Amino acid sequence: MAESTLNVLPQAEATRSRTLLVGTAFASVAAIMVFVGLFAVYISIRQNNEFLVENRLGGGLWFPEGAVQIAPGTMMMFTTWIGAFTMAWAVQAFRNDDRGHGYMALGATILMGAAVINQMAFAISDFALPVDRSLPALLLFTIYGAYIAFLGSAIAFVALMLVRAVTGQFNSTNADGIEAAAIYWFATVLVYLPVWYLITITK
Repeated sequence: MAESTLNVLPQAEATRSRTLLVGTAFASVAAIMVFVGLFAVYISIRQNNEFLVENRLGGGLWFPEGAVQIAPGTMMMFTTWIGAFTMAWAVQAFRNDDRGHGYMALGATILMGAAVINQMAFAISDFALPVDRSLPALLLFTIYGAYIAFLGSAIAFVALMLVRAVTGQFNSTNADGIEAAAIYWFATVLVYLPVWYLITITK
């Protein structure tokens, strides 16, 4: 009897649920699709305006000269990249049980997100374009406003994971919350690239 007890294999470790990761991935894709729709509307209306101008059928200047500056938009793009690196740093830190650096990385990510929103608010005030001035102005404010809301929700997500991390809920074997926040954060970085190109570069 004793021999049979000793020969019993240890029970396999239970498979952990990935619900948070899967749900975050779906939410990120849904948010990206919303922006794809906004970009499609923006491009379609702008191309129609260019067609009218080229054929002298109407239309007009898309944005007033000097209304959209390259420097603020490009600075925001670089700031989003820094946030992506700090978010990746946070994931790696918690996977290695390096809690101190994990806290620093999450805090730096939140700071980068807040900096982008601050820069975007400054850019909006610098446009000197009333939202009701023209359809291009309305589209610009819609895209920027939607991105601020998207990034704001990402900041809230990371902040919540930071609070949970401080209470000791994440470690090297359970970092799903940090990884989920990273997925959502990377989606905001991905979305800003076409925002930067369509509005800042092509104007």
